[in-house]
Amino acid sequence: MSTHEEAVADIKKAKSVLEATPTSKKFLTHTSVSMIKSGVRIAAGLALAGGGWLEMNPYLQAAGGLLVVAEILGIIEELV
Repeated sequence: MSTHEEAVADIKKAKSVLEATPTSKKFLTHTSVSMIKSGVRIAAGLALAGGGWLEMNPYLQAAGGLLVVAEILGIIEELV
């Protein structure tokens, strides 16, 4: 069995290792902001495609659809 002093030293060593390890706070912030931006872009693409349907304009429909597809691929890229 270890002594109390050895146990305290081990705890202090573990604490110093944990404090030296970088946190993932920046990654979570970046990811959450990126997902919010992607949601806005998908909504814009759907609105563009919907406007294309109302106007029966195939170019607007295609542009909106392609924007949504591109943004979904961007989300997949961010998560991989």
